Amino acid sequence: MNSSLKVIKRQLTILCFFCLTTITVAQEKNSFVIPDSLADKTYEYLFGRLRKNYKDTLSSLIYLNSALTKATIENNKQIKAISYNTLSAFEKDKGKKLKLIESAILEGEGIEDVELIPVYLNIGYVYSNYYEYEKALTYYIKALQFSEKFDIEVYTYILYTNIAKVKESIGKHDEALALYKKSLNYGNKKHPNDTIKKIINIINVSESLRNNKKYDSASYYYNSIIKIAYQKFPNYGKILTINEGINTFFKKEYVESERLLINGSSTLEIYPENQSYYILSQIYLGKIQQLQYDDIEKAKSYYLKVDSILDKTQLIIPEASIGYDFLKTYYKNKEDFKNQLDITNKYLKLKTIISSRNLKTTDLLFADFDKPQLLKNKQELIDKLENKTSLTTAYASLFIFVLILIFIIQYIRYKKQIKIYNSIIKNLNNEAAIDTARSKKTIPSTPIQKLNIDEEVIDYVLKKLKNFESKNEFLKTEINVHLLAKKCNTNTKYLSKIINTHKGKSFINYINDLRIIYILKELKENPKLERYTIKSISEEAGFNTAESFATAFKKKTGIRPSFYLKKLKNDPTIDQQS
Repeated sequence: MNSSLKVIKRQLTILCFFCLTTITVAQEKNSFVIPDSLADKTYEYLFGRLRKNYKDTLSSLIYLNSALTKATIENNKQIKAISYNTLSAFEKDKGKKLKLIESAILEGEGIEDVELIPVYLNIGYVYSNYYEYEKALTYYIKALQFSEKFDIEVYTYILYTNIAKVKESIGKHDEALALYKKSLNYGNKKHPNDTIKKIINIINVSESLRNNKKYDSASYYYNSIIKIAYQKFPNYGKILTINEGINTFFKKEYVESERLLINGSSTLEIYPENQSYYILSQIYLGKIQQLQYDDIEKAKSYYLKVDSILDKTQLIIPEASIGYDFLKTYYKNKEDFKNQLDITNKYLKLKTIISSRNLKTTDLLFADFDKPQLLKNKQELIDKLENKTSLTTAYASLFIFVLILIFIIQYIRYKKQIKIYNSIIKNLNNEAAIDTARSKKTIPSTPIQKLNIDEEVIDYVLKKLKNFESKNEFLKTEINVHLLAKKCNTNTKYLSKIINTHKGKSFINYINDLRIIYILKELKENPKLERYTIKSISEEAGFNTAESFATAFKKKTGIRPSFYLKKLKNDPTIDQQS
């Protein structure tokens, strides 16, 4: 266990350093040659030197690429996964970063080891930063399963916080709060003297309490730590002051809120990581000028400051819609159509970006935005500006074209899903037809003569598999390649080869596809199932989690289970009698 803890500390240190690093990788894949001085060094030595030289980019990359090249030669998938993952932390470019992440995922597939926890943790972190929350959750949960399996509490509670941030981002504030509180309690118990960790945990809990409209509780947490924060980490003290100012705003204590927001923001050091707090302070100061003082011009000055910062930083702050909504009305009343057009475009861009994150709660985030009315007002503005000046003609045409393009893409996507659904319903008794509806390529099969397995053994195993399928034994959640190999009186290597060749897919895909075909038929033939939750349906199909079920369902059919169930309930061709 001591060696495992050393490995964990090494990986956690590397991950923490590299998650805060933004350096472009210079080396290209497969072009690196291990220096003679490192040719005989162990992985432990290379990663140890990497940790010690993390500030020296060139040296770090030499050690890291040496480990990757050595692992590639030796086909050490675990070290390759760790190396690709660590390289991704050096990469700024989104496309290249995700390619490295995908390589780490590929190499780590099927491996269960404590060293892969930081790999999946970082993968989730990267996807979360790009707003791909469903993918982020998939890998956070995978890392969490490993951390719980190996009883690594420090990772478990890091993952609780990261998962809570995703839940907060998609509007599941009550679920996020429960996880934040777990992380806070863990930190207080295990690291009572770690002030910085305690401050960050309290900020997370307090912000979540505010999002849950528990304003007095949020104030309690802020007040419990703010003095210590100012003494040891003044910038965090200012962030806490801004947060309490926002919290007080929602209590409608506008004068006190203004005092706190001005106090926190006026001396806040504007680092990239706390810039969003400064922007929020200016947004709510602008709102206070409207509600408390009815000072339109001063409110305008705050909102224009926010607009200027967002132009420079390209940050996406959902609350900025407060300012843009105000400025649209302000310029409309002044008949300043040029500025009204500019602000309306920024407002629409903000809302479009937020909605494009493909979240299940997008409609909630977008609910206060009356899109048809906004587009109507937009056209009226364009007409007025054409009478006043011809400068915006091309701009207006481009804007309309973009809108039409967005609507067309959404329509095509919907029609494609409908087509897949209809194909599934039509061909439910034909498993191959569902694969055709998805139009996915199967895994290339290996000719039987290359399997190096006696044909009698192959026939015997195939008969066992047929019996396994007919009895629906794939619905057992505990089934794995070892158990199935035992049932077939063979070894896992032979079983995997036979499934790959004769079923055209990997073992995992083979089991998952059987489960999905089963549940598709059950949903059609047993209308009671339609009233089940996704989680309950996933359990009926033999999956351990709703997330793994949803992933397998989408992979097999090409549509999400939620879409399929919605269409099935409203399908007049399906017998709805219970």
